[in-house]
Amino acid sequence: MTLKPCDKWHYISSSIEACLADINTWMNSNMLKSNKDKTEFIVFSYKQHVKKTENLRIKVGSSNINYSMSVRYLELILDITLGMEK
Repeated sequence: MTLKPCDKWHYISSSIEACLADINTWMNSNMLKSNKDKTEFIVFSYKQHVKKTENLRIKVGSSNINYSMSVRYLELILDITLGMEK
């Protein structure tokens, strides 16, 4: 999902939560289940916007999704500025 830097967090979070609700509906109809305890989200942004993303919260149903400062993908660790310093 691509969002503009000028978008308000309320709009962004409600869009993401709606998208995740659709995914959960599809998963339930196909007898699949996500592990909400292991689910995380990351927001890639410019270094000057990092402070704005530290307290972001996303909910799926009644569960909070954890914010992550970095993700591991195919042995590559990316941080929120798309740096590979870790």
